[in-house]
Amino acid sequence: MNPHDRLTIVRNRHRARDLRIFRGRVRAYFEQLECEAEGLEVDWEGVRGARAEINRMLPRVVQIVDAADLAAASAGSTHSPAGRAVEILHNLFGARYTHGAYQEVLDVIDMAIGVYDAGLYAALTRTVNPFYYLMTALGFVGGLPRRALVAIGVLRPRSARVRPDDLSRLESALARLAGTDELIETRFAEMREWQSRLFGESADQITDLAERMDFLERVLAQQRPAERLSPGERRVATPV
Repeated sequence: MNPHDRLTIVRNRHRARDLRIFRGRVRAYFEQLECEAEGLEVDWEGVRGARAEINRMLPRVVQIVDAADLAAASAGSTHSPAGRAVEILHNLFGARYTHGAYQEVLDVIDMAIGVYDAGLYAALTRTVNPFYYLMTALGFVGGLPRRALVAIGVLRPRSARVRPDDLSRLESALARLAGTDELIETRFAEMREWQSRLFGESADQITDLAERMDFLERVLAQQRPAERLSPGERRVATPV
């Protein structure tokens, strides 16, 4: 199922509607159970019907809540309902929730509804954006070879679960990245030192050239100007 940030406005609203319907049925079911605990009359036919509807909707609701990625919204906390939303939904009919603690289930559904309601504007933008459909089509066509290889058994399907091997590879990659950062910093320091040395040599050459030009100007200033002959004056002696 597509994540919540890749939906059009129609699919976004359909998911939010399904969550609201599911929430109403869950609340009606548990309220009937509370009536039983208080000794009040219970419509057992309605309870069984509500439980059957909940069971029919539960697989899709679990997918919708999982696509909402509540754990990321709660910074991956495993102590909050968002961090274990799917687990809470799977244990919906557990003894823990049948004794008045079902508000946690409603909290998970409400948070998922909030995610989809908050994405309405972005979903509307994607709906009217032709490039969204173009990129979706290109992504589908580009993924056809891999899906074909997975179908015939050459490749394994991608798993969303993080395995210990993945964590070890990630740690080794981060270690190499840290060494790369140090190498880059060292190279930059060497380059800055080389540039400083080059600038210093250039400054020395410019200073030496300025001194030579100043010396040349002083020498030229001390020379006497050449004597000029006045008109009609002849000082050249011709040998006989």
